[in-house]
Amino acid sequence: MDWWLNLGFLPFEQLVPLAQAAERAGLTGVSLPDHLVFPEQRDSAYPYSADGSVTWPGEAPWPDPWVAIAAMAQATTHLQLGTGVQILPLREPLALAKAISTAWHLCGERVWCGFGAGWLKEEFDAAGIDFKQRGPRMNEMLKILPRLWSGEPTEFRGAHFEFDALRMSPAAPGIPILIGGNTRAAMWRALRHDGWIGAYTTLEEARTMLAGLRALREEGGRVDRDFRVWLTGARPDAAATEELSSLGVDAFVAPAVALCRSSRLEDREAAIEAFVADTR
Repeated sequence: MDWWLNLGFLPFEQLVPLAQAAERAGLTGVSLPDHLVFPEQRDSAYPYSADGSVTWPGEAPWPDPWVAIAAMAQATTHLQLGTGVQILPLREPLALAKAISTAWHLCGERVWCGFGAGWLKEEFDAAGIDFKQRGPRMNEMLKILPRLWSGEPTEFRGAHFEFDALRMSPAAPGIPILIGGNTRAAMWRALRHDGWIGAYTTLEEARTMLAGLRALREEGGRVDRDFRVWLTGARPDAAATEELSSLGVDAFVAPAVALCRSSRLEDREAAIEAFVADTR
C-alpha cells in the first residue's frame, strides 16, 4: 500500500517545505482538499462526521489547489501531487481545464485529479449554481475535461455546457481522474474513470464500502480493468492497514495536520519522518 499525506489546513508558508519533507521521507505523494468559499451561516451537514459538524476551524486556509500544486512541484522532483478532492461542479470547465493542464506541465506530469460533487449547499448558493444539479453538471464536466486535455479540436452540447469546436493548449493527455465520495453514485461515477477515493472512518464501514465497490465493479464488468482504490482519513493501525490492503486498497492518504500537536515546521517535518518510518 502506498502512503500519501493530505496537506489541508496548514499555513501557506509550510506547504512547500512539508512537500519537500514528504519527498525526502519517501512518501508517494501529497494532496490538497478544496472549498471555493465557506459560508459563515450554513445548515448543510458535513457527511463525514457523526454529528454533521465540520472538523476544522473556521479560519482554516483553503488555497487554490492548482496554484499551490504548481508551487510545490517547483520544489520537488518526483512527488505525486493532486486534489483530494476538488469540488468539480463549482467550477467552469474551460478555466479549470487550463489551470490543470498548466500545472501538469509545470509538475512534469506528476499530477492527478481527485474530484467530488460537493456537500455544502450554501457554497453553491454563493456561486450561483443550482445545488440539485451538481451531479448532472459534474457528469458533463467529466466528459469535457479529457477532451480538452487531448489537444484535439472538440465541441460539446449538453444541458449545462455548450461550445463549438475549439482546441485547448497546452494539451495534457492522460491525466488520471479519481472520484471521491462514499455514496453509490460516487462509486458508479468512479467506475467510468481511473479510481475511487473513499473517506475512512472505521474499519467496519470501510469493509462495507469496499464490498459495495467490488459488487459494482463486477456488475459493470470492470473488475479486471486498472482501477485505483484510495482511502483518506485518520491513519488505521497496523492490523487494519493489512486488512485494507488485502481488500484492494492501493493507497491511504493521512492528514499531515494530525501527525503532531505542535504547529512548528521543524516538528511537523520530524513527524513526517516518524510517520514514514512507522509504515515500513
